[in-house]
Amino acid sequence: MSKSPKELKIVSRYLLSKKDRKKLEEEAEKELGKDYAAKIQEAERVEIAIVKHPELSELYFLDNTLAFVRVTGDGFIPSLYYIYKANLSPSYPSVYVDAGAVPKILNGADVMVPGIKKIEGEFGPNTRVLIKELDKARTIAIGLSLMSSQEIKTSQKGKAIKTLHYLGDEVWNLSTK
Repeated sequence: MSKSPKELKIVSRYLLSKKDRKKLEEEAEKELGKDYAAKIQEAERVEIAIVKHPELSELYFLDNTLAFVRVTGDGFIPSLYYIYKANLSPSYPSVYVDAGAVPKILNGADVMVPGIKKIEGEFGPNTRVLIKELDKARTIAIGLSLMSSQEIKTSQKGKAIKTLHYLGDEVWNLSTK
């Protein structure tokens, strides 16, 4: 995500109809897992916000909490705030980064190969991954792999993961309002 919170502008926000809610459940189950679909079913209010943003098209709120966002042309990613609040993590593979990489990632930087110290799960390019802090094992960002897990293990340098959402970005800030 870009660093400027001014770029994220909500154009409209409304409750989803039962039909649209059911469609959303199916999409969320496919992309995020059954637990996310169950959370949509359990929610009293399911809202969508249409946004003006270069990388995002829609925000989805479950009982007034930002749960996930639709990346323009690329499906859903969960809100990190919702991951922590609902204690619910998508079934994405994980990469663990060293302490030196954490401040850079929390500033919006992409993940470079040398910063990755551990990989959980196999993945190919263009796969969503959780980016975790090695020492604390907490999720600090969600990204899109630019290399496969095997390429990362055998590479010495290069950009491995494009950061999509991180603690402290505009989506996080909107979640905590």
